[in-house]
Amino acid sequence: QTMGRAARNINGRVLMFAEKITDSMQKAIETTMRRRAIQEAFNQEHGITPHSTTRKMDENLKLEEQAELYNVYSKTDKIPPSQKKKIIAELTKAMMEAAKILEFEKAAKLRDQIEKLKKA
Repeated sequence: QTMGRAARNINGRVLMFAEKITDSMQKAIETTMRRRAIQEAFNQEHGITPHSTTRKMDENLKLEEQAELYNVYSKTDKIPPSQKKKIIAELTKAMMEAAKILEFEKAAKLRDQIEKLKKA
């Protein structure tokens, strides 16, 4: 399973560490090589060039980026009032998004960060 997951990445590699190749390892290697040969033949026949997929950013990653904003500014002594308002607005938006997708723990953390920022 791990080898298959690594194969999905264009730069994916698998390193196996052992003193000797076991039967299971050999079987997995052979199966992977066989499947790869089939995939390469299919790609060549249909003119397909493998490339990495691109996806829309996951909502959780967006929320983490928003939370990171607070962490950057909480470490500074003075935050310009205009920046403070902007950060609070962005964190509030992120908090609402977190609650909307039922990420209540993240929403609570963001709420706490907003309160700290308002008091600072």
